[in-house]
Amino acid sequence: MYVHLVSFKVKEGEDITFIELLKFEENNEAKPAGLDHFHLFKDRNDTSRYFLIEYWESKENKDLMEKTEDHQYFHQLRKLAIDKRYEAHECDLVV
Repeated sequence: MYVHLVSFKVKEGEDITFIELLKFEENNEAKPAGLDHFHLFKDRNDTSRYFLIEYWESKENKDLMEKTEDHQYFHQLRKLAIDKRYEAHECDLVV
């Protein structure tokens, strides 16, 4: 299983918007093919920093999803709430 981790700084006052965008996508069954599940974590020391962890069947599934128009549109919406993207990591699930 392929795991993608991304951290974001959310604009002040936009944390609910950021969270609701992710929940909207999940609640409307817009889950892309190959995405098993994801988690969103909030940093305890920096309340504007979030960590999105996605669990994919393969990296190829994630790459295909990123090329879709729907995903590009979602990124445009998400940009309204994000101040900065910190870093991204690619991992393979071991246990």
